[in-house]
Amino acid sequence: MTANFFDDLHDDNTPPTYRWFDGAKWKTSVNSHFIPVVSPIDHATLGRITVVTHGEIDTAIANAHLAQAAWADKTVMERGKVLHLAADWIREHESYLTTLLVSEIGKPTDEAKDEILRSADMIDYFAHEALHMKGEQLPSDAFPGYDKSKISIIERVPLGVVLAIAPFNYPVNLSVSKLAPALVTGNAVIYKPPTNGAISGLHLTQIFRKAGVPDHVLVAVTGSGEDIGDYLVAHPGIDMITFTGSSQIGKHAAGIAGMIPLLFECGGNNPALVLNDCNTEETALEIVKGAYSFAGQRCTAIKYVLGLSPDIERILPRVVELTKQKIKMGDPRSPETKSVGPLITESAAKEVEARILAAERAGAKIMLGGVRRGNYIEPTILDYAKPDMEIVRIETFGPVVSFIRVKNMEEAVEIVNRSTYGLQAAIYTADEGTGIRLAQKLHVGTVWINSKPQRGPDHFPFLGIKGSGVGVQGIGYSLEAMTRLKPIVLNKPQ
Repeated sequence: MTANFFDDLHDDNTPPTYRWFDGAKWKTSVNSHFIPVVSPIDHATLGRITVVTHGEIDTAIANAHLAQAAWADKTVMERGKVLHLAADWIREHESYLTTLLVSEIGKPTDEAKDEILRSADMIDYFAHEALHMKGEQLPSDAFPGYDKSKISIIERVPLGVVLAIAPFNYPVNLSVSKLAPALVTGNAVIYKPPTNGAISGLHLTQIFRKAGVPDHVLVAVTGSGEDIGDYLVAHPGIDMITFTGSSQIGKHAAGIAGMIPLLFECGGNNPALVLNDCNTEETALEIVKGAYSFAGQRCTAIKYVLGLSPDIERILPRVVELTKQKIKMGDPRSPETKSVGPLITESAAKEVEARILAAERAGAKIMLGGVRRGNYIEPTILDYAKPDMEIVRIETFGPVVSFIRVKNMEEAVEIVNRSTYGLQAAIYTADEGTGIRLAQKLHVGTVWINSKPQRGPDHFPFLGIKGSGVGVQGIGYSLEAMTRLKPIVLNKPQ
């Protein structure tokens, strides 16, 4: 059944060539350019994705505009039923999708399964929450100088055609977080899955298609960022962009997008601050979990730890021991592997290795790991790191956590606040009041007290400031972001 469900996506070759979805049919681009999708586990070629042309993009966007109005005219109940069926199809094919995700991006099996099931839950929640979106009514006499002759009826309406660009590290979940709110609020979507993760993204597209998304309301275009990214972002037919990716690409995209709404989640580079009264065991465990899940290839990962020297001396040895006990690098298909599989490409692993070695040359001490084996980087802990080291200053997408010794918490706050990133931070303390007061001083989107940074629960607001993003995500917040207010003002009959 699973094979038949996804037959349209590719040809019968080995490895297969995957088609793009023009909104009504799965097609091979008129372009003869293809990109191989290579597993980071063993470098096996899983397939090829076709690179769409700019002309094909133009046609798809034009058709999406024509289809969007009819989709928006459907009731929210009708659109929600489509989403609920998509969620059910994801659960039906969970095992197949999990296996594909493991092979395509090297995510350990338990984490991959969690991503698939969480995505289905998220779709259901979006569909349910959309039923509770509402407008409002305002009387004119609530402002000085106006009588009661006018009334403003304020609705929420879709934005039009939304461009959704997803990242490699959560190619299903962070696609769903864009597609579901855009579709249920009546938008059409031009979806660009990540190059690494494209096959999973195309399977997700087929699920929405089979669930009943009408022709041309959802389009999936494939190709690298260099081939089609800028063209999509700057396209005059795009009414809104939702993007997850690096801060560098996010800033570039924002600069060429024009005057349209943006919902961007970019790099994190998140700090953890350890206070002298924190629980050693609980703090060390949260740091380990926060640093190494999916080999540190997460925007919410803990990247550096700030504390006074006595507190680092207390916490660091336990972090080392717990890392040895609970984290095991290896083939993500093996149940023996815990958290750390391969990095997405060998070039990414080489970049992480270079930063580790540069930090060591500059005075950091490698307490654990530091060795690269192909795409794999051993779980790595650095002590005596400095804020100006590249491994601290620039988000390092790998299984590395750096410890920085500060004179006091004021210095720690200064280090966090002068960073170009501002996604999340964690504070560990036995005194929640002190934690809250310290959290109020940090220039980041969200502060977690006695917990690792994370995205979720998914109805919580999720946002970055500075170079870490634009706008607010989370179930209700994303629904609002995919719509706009439309006031209609009536003169009351006299």
